Amino acid sequence: MSEDTPQSLVAFLKAHPPFSEMDDDDLAFLAERSRVARHPKGAVLASPQDGVARKLHTLVRGMVLGLVSDAQGGDRLEFGPGEAVPLAAVLGVRATTSRYVAVEEVLCLETGVGAVEELAVRSTPFRRHAARVMASLVKQATERLRDLSSREAVAQSPLHRPLGEALRRPPLTCVPGTPLGEALAAMVKGKMGSIVVVTDAGEPRGIFTERDLLKHTVSGGVDLARPVDAFMTPEPVGLPATALVSDAAVEMARRNIRHILVVKDGRLAGVVSERDLFALQRTSMREITQAIEDAQDLPALQAASGEIRSLAASMLLQGVAAEQLTQLIATLNDRLTSRVLELESARHDLSVLRFCWLALGSEGRHEQTFASDQDNAIVFALPAGQDPEAVRARLLPFALAANHALDACGFSLCKGNIMASNPQWCLSEEEWREQFGDWVRKPFPEALLNATIFFDLRPLWGAAQLAESLQRWLLAETDDNQRFLRMLAANALQIDPPLGFFGDFVTSGEKAERGTIDLKTQGTRLFIDVARIYALAKGVAAQNTVQRLRATGAALRIKPEEIDAKVDAFNYLMLLRLRHQHEAEATGANANRVRPADLNELESRVLKESLRQARSLQRRLRLDYRL
Repeated sequence: MSEDTPQSLVAFLKAHPPFSEMDDDDLAFLAERSRVARHPKGAVLASPQDGVARKLHTLVRGMVLGLVSDAQGGDRLEFGPGEAVPLAAVLGVRATTSRYVAVEEVLCLETGVGAVEELAVRSTPFRRHAARVMASLVKQATERLRDLSSREAVAQSPLHRPLGEALRRPPLTCVPGTPLGEALAAMVKGKMGSIVVVTDAGEPRGIFTERDLLKHTVSGGVDLARPVDAFMTPEPVGLPATALVSDAAVEMARRNIRHILVVKDGRLAGVVSERDLFALQRTSMREITQAIEDAQDLPALQAASGEIRSLAASMLLQGVAAEQLTQLIATLNDRLTSRVLELESARHDLSVLRFCWLALGSEGRHEQTFASDQDNAIVFALPAGQDPEAVRARLLPFALAANHALDACGFSLCKGNIMASNPQWCLSEEEWREQFGDWVRKPFPEALLNATIFFDLRPLWGAAQLAESLQRWLLAETDDNQRFLRMLAANALQIDPPLGFFGDFVTSGEKAERGTIDLKTQGTRLFIDVARIYALAKGVAAQNTVQRLRATGAALRIKPEEIDAKVDAFNYLMLLRLRHQHEAEATGANANRVRPADLNELESRVLKESLRQARSLQRRLRLDYRL
């Protein structure tokens, strides 16, 4: 056999992954569908000017330099034997965004796009390798985009840095059994607001703060001779040093605490306070949550709502990731909503009633953006011998007042009237089971539409056990219900990613919106719908889309790198939505529509890759349900 036949070159490539992991039949297929090519030094193997990439160049000898065309100063990537260029462009059916130039004479295998696509279908190792390449591209470009956003911010914030970098000084610690008086003396001497109780091995057992002292002083139970263990908060919240500062911010807001322990290998590394995290913020998390707790009327709540939006907008400009930012918005909005419900419940006769206010839709998934409207409902326990209509009659005036108060705080009324004040969505436990059961048994178009909203329910305020019981019942009803899930899948596949055959954007819209794409309907919703279907199919209780993708990915035996690619793509689309919504507030533009022609090259490139990940996820759904 000649040295330069496709078969001999493939044999050489077997020493390099992913070829070393591929079956002989798939390698033979690659050899049969490829040709040997030589390129002299300085030759351009692929460039953006070539249009849609039609050939994959798998290097056997020589070196190729990839010059990223959108880089200010020219990013340079080297490719050697065993590597293939431009893989992402070939699989994405688009032009490459880089120029690939031979540094020396290059010997390679050239494979047409059709054969590459077929190889990705038949060879699992090659498909996984392609997924890693695509995921890496989206991740790197998203990080660069966030970095650019961060540079545009008026002031730098610590919120997108690792927690370990936020540690300002060593923690104050003591061992179990230390007298309270001794611990307090150490806090005064060190000018510290907290002291952590740790074992001899440095493992945290509890934290004692000024707040704990005040609580026990008021209750009259302070004895300075007693051990600090009796007064500390046991099992304090801790996060690894590698976690983001924004993760700590979410936990502080969710748990109403002021300190987070930073741990490394199970040992205390330090303590960060709310004051540490938001030293550069005009308005802190604590100030907002305190304002919500202290609010006694609607104007005070409206002011707090405005502060939430201001803080979120500031964090967006400072480069906080979309996943953390949407969770933070949802967490603070939960607190605001809870305070609205507390105040309104005091103005209505709800005595003896046991009920739960349900968050639905994006709020139920902890994925609220700047332009989220209301989606809520009520589930109530029916007292023995009472009629559901009688209980509903008592709850509806309260729900109506709450819906209007939330509207005044910036959460617009739902145009589809999916709100707790609608008698149709203020139901007893049994009525909800009947309603969900009817949707599952008779999945007509309206039922499928409702499923996309109501199946994302979670308890927000009240008797959470009612909602949790309903969630467990619902998962049992939908688990492996192939007919219903197949109908949900068919409904989800009615919307395609807005990409044309040659990888260009397919825009729509009327009048002023002509030439735009909808980042919600044609972007994030594609991921949300698929993640929901797989969660229902696998009995996964998580509501959040990222959590659903990760949990169901493991259940479906999808490689982590493939799931990472989907998660990164979804988070990028959420980030782009948040940025556009923030800008739209000033211009009056449609909050979710973006004009691709207005995006820079980097944004356009990552948007396309993210939409291709949505297409890949839909392709998996179509195969699984044979649609």
